[in-house]
Amino acid sequence: MKNKILLILIIFLIILSISIYFVYNYRKNALQAQKINNEYKAYYKMQMLGTELVSILNKTADINEKNEIGKDEEGLYIDNNINSIKIYIKLKYKEDYEIIEMEKILNNGVENFIKSYAAASFKCESISYHEKTKNVKDLTFIETDD
Repeated sequence: MKNKILLILIIFLIILSISIYFVYNYRKNALQAQKINNEYKAYYKMQMLGTELVSILNKTADINEKNEIGKDEEGLYIDNNINSIKIYIKLKYKEDYEIIEMEKILNNGVENFIKSYAAASFKCESISYHEKTKNVKDLTFIETDD
């Protein structure tokens, strides 16, 4: 009789421990996603220099690598509809804008971008979110005259 009660108690404790572990991990991941969303939300409509933009690009690449986001044959991150983040930069080209993906800047060398755009002014003009998870999906920065 005591053995059966002890066995039931042990099974209950194991189930309880596993449940607590999964709830803890879920909440930890949710808080991390919320923190990242808030960081990126702060960039919206914010004016910044090219050097600050490079820091954001590097941080985003680190987040994508940590989340094990895959890349296509061109080296661009693949949207996974969960936690991938892409950044697009609209650079002035003659009388129009050319849209460049962050991966192209990172792959061609950040030094080249810094040489050309370190003192340039950029503004985040849009931010979008994944429908399923409400995590940041992409941001678009535009080169401004300010």
